[in-house]
Amino acid sequence: MKVGDCPSCRAPVEFRPGAGQIKICEFCQTVVFRGEVSLESLGKVSQLVDTESPLKVGLSGRYSGTPFTIAGRVQKSNPTGTWDEWFLQFEDEREGWLAESEGDWKLLFPLTNVAAPQVSQMEVLGAFTLRDKTFVVEERNEASTVSAEGQLPAYNRTHAYVDATGPKGVFCTLDEAAGVTEAFVGSFVTLQALGFDPSELEPTPRRAALKAARCTQCNGPLELKAPDAAKRVACPYCGALLEVQGGALNFLEMLEKPPFEPRIPLGATGKLHDPTDDKPQGAPPEWTCLAFLVRSCDVEGTRYPWDEYLLWNKTEGFRWLMHSNGHWTWLKPIPAGEVGLSFRQAKYASTTFRGYQEVYAVTDYVAGECYWQVTAGERAVAREYIEPPKSINVDQTSTEATLTLGVMIEGDLVAKTFGLKQKLNPAVGIAPAQVNPFSKKAAEAWTFAGIWGAVLLLLVIAFSAMGTTETYWSGSFSVPHGAAPASPEAQRFSPPFEVKDSVPLEVTVTGQGLSNNWLGVSIDLVNEKTNEVISVYAEPSYYSGTTDGERWSEGSMSQSKSTDVVEKGMYVLRTTPSYEPSRQTDYSVTVAADDGAGLGCPLFLFFLLVVLPLYYSLRANAFETSKWNDAVFQSSPGVSVFPYAKNDDDD
Repeated sequence: MKVGDCPSCRAPVEFRPGAGQIKICEFCQTVVFRGEVSLESLGKVSQLVDTESPLKVGLSGRYSGTPFTIAGRVQKSNPTGTWDEWFLQFEDEREGWLAESEGDWKLLFPLTNVAAPQVSQMEVLGAFTLRDKTFVVEERNEASTVSAEGQLPAYNRTHAYVDATGPKGVFCTLDEAAGVTEAFVGSFVTLQALGFDPSELEPTPRRAALKAARCTQCNGPLELKAPDAAKRVACPYCGALLEVQGGALNFLEMLEKPPFEPRIPLGATGKLHDPTDDKPQGAPPEWTCLAFLVRSCDVEGTRYPWDEYLLWNKTEGFRWLMHSNGHWTWLKPIPAGEVGLSFRQAKYASTTFRGYQEVYAVTDYVAGECYWQVTAGERAVAREYIEPPKSINVDQTSTEATLTLGVMIEGDLVAKTFGLKQKLNPAVGIAPAQVNPFSKKAAEAWTFAGIWGAVLLLLVIAFSAMGTTETYWSGSFSVPHGAAPASPEAQRFSPPFEVKDSVPLEVTVTGQGLSNNWLGVSIDLVNEKTNEVISVYAEPSYYSGTTDGERWSEGSMSQSKSTDVVEKGMYVLRTTPSYEPSRQTDYSVTVAADDGAGLGCPLFLFFLLVVLPLYYSLRANAFETSKWNDAVFQSSPGVSVFPYAKNDDDD
């Protein structure tokens, strides 16, 4: 160690080897810089603010098998609060920083030999790359160093910073001061994983002081459930907004009381597996309702409110329940670095979410205890991307962004989980991430129709192949020489034949040896009993030749005509041919039951099979149209665009 005198109070100042060139004088709070020749004063720091941290300078721990010691502490603040950053000196001569963030601990190590981007060029939700890893900015702000203790590698009064997340839980902080940017990369850890001796961790005074705190304005009992994480408390009795500082509550402002009681009472508890977890294990954790917020947005002069409930579990951390028009959504915070965002879509865990809306949300009311510095009138840009029943939700201000993964749950599950005695209102309208109830039914109905349609088609083919069509009469005729076309002399008659069923008939006329010629035959079917006559006319024609060396042909030597349903009975066939007098030809006629006669029933069955899936498909399309008609994007407050809306007369 190197020992010298404090430049300010002359008290002894000791520097540990390798632990940095800055030491805070324990007697006068002077920032002492160890120069090459002498110790220099960089000014003084204020007294430490009581942040109720369980850590202290001098504690030892172990990370990944390497021992370390807390060599120093820096206390920083910005407009939203004050926090501690602890400087760690490892035995292998590495340096690290440990910072607390909303109840979580982040362990970071300096990243050397990299060109870190300037903080001044960063934007919230902007991306940058360090050593082939992409990080997304979650917070961009400025911090002031208000106090410090112990030994530090450097000291900056003020600096700009960026907090960003990357894939697989990686965390990054960029600090910029005097034009120099430093990068620190690490991940979230627990105090247990850092190997601290539990007996050396100081108890958190906030817990005892605030667990049974009372409102400073109305003296109402507050009974904080998570005093270690609370930063703001809104009294549910009088509406006073209180700040948590130094284990005590300080009055900030009076809030307008909510227009209705929260559907989930503050302090209510319930056990439930996280609905965003696809494979929950073990017993469900118990969640406590800490806070109740009413938020809203204004779209074309109409206010659309919704309420949010902050839930907390000591192990799992914070979750949200959002309620709107009877629809409930469970929300879990996720790192921005694990989400690929664009204007029209978001990608998370191999799932693509479609952009649904972007509005300017305002916090109207708040009650309970919150882990951030909430204020009434707080405004944020709220974006939602959907892939029913899940959603990606983004709340963004000029300095910070919060991303959550949402999944819709039933109101009955909410009521059962928290033991609500009052029945929740039924869902009204369509929620953005609501599953289309008709899509699945349409898919199932189309599958059913497809299977049975295929069976029906196979049956029709099978029966057709078995020769179910019956021929009632077939014969040939010769035209007498010298007979005029269509004359009585050219007529020919068949012997009587029986039509056994009342069916349509197919009459086929074939010109025997017809070549480059035509033949027209009028056919009369005469019922011997009733003398009813059924007439058809067939005119086969066939032509062929060679043009420019290529063979061609058109027409056919046969032509078939169908009748309406013919009553069963005995019939005589009368034919009257028409032809070119110089080119008369013989012909044959066949009378059979029409092959299409048996298709009426199958066609009707096919129609019945598609009625239900077609109905569900139309309902599913109407559901999606109605949902996306409400999708809104606001470029600024009061400026709304409905890119998917359709007019009533649109197709």
